[in-house]
Amino acid sequence: MDEALTALEGESTLVAIVITGAGAKFFSSGGDIKQYSKLVTREQLQSAFERPRRLLDRLEALPFPVIAAVNGIAMGGGAELMLACDLRLAAPTASIGFPYVRLGLIPGWHGSERLARVCGYANAMHLLATGDSVDAEEARRLGLINRISGDMPVVDAALALVDKLARAAPLSLAATKRVLLGACQLPREQARRLAEGDFADLWMSEDHREAEAAFAAKRRPSFKGK
Repeated sequence: MDEALTALEGESTLVAIVITGAGAKFFSSGGDIKQYSKLVTREQLQSAFERPRRLLDRLEALPFPVIAAVNGIAMGGGAELMLACDLRLAAPTASIGFPYVRLGLIPGWHGSERLARVCGYANAMHLLATGDSVDAEEARRLGLINRISGDMPVVDAALALVDKLARAAPLSLAATKRVLLGACQLPREQARRLAEGDFADLWMSEDHREAEAAFAAKRRPSFKGK
């Protein structure tokens, strides 16, 4: 995944990317507990966990939406990976959990911060303190996922969403992600300045002029990302 992200970061034509699990049972079962038992010093722990932490930060910072198609069980690190995505769709059979307290731990990849941001302090506290898993319906109610795919395979539902995103102006889509992340992560005045600057840049863009012309002509705009 690290190598794939390196290849994607230079792409300027992508609308979105979709992350899903192989097969029908797991989105991701999380870390290898037997392998982790070999980490016995803080230096070893930092070395092993720094790369996935950086990976999820890079995923979150991509300039286009990242969609998690949760096709089955998402546990621990797998659930943290899901939280680093911008949009999260789930199959009706999906199950999501953060069972860290049963291992004497907390999330290791900054999942606590992302979970609190996604579903609020009290819900995050309940999920982490109990370690309980939730099904797709409960995950949607809590805000862990945005939609349940229903009868449609979850990857197909994700690709249908990508088709909708493809109708948006690319610069506007990127700015939407940037401004929303800023609203969640930055002090209020700094987030507002970011939004004001992006709004002005978009107003002056060729794509905005094209959208105005297309509206007047009652046709679909042809965006160029300029």
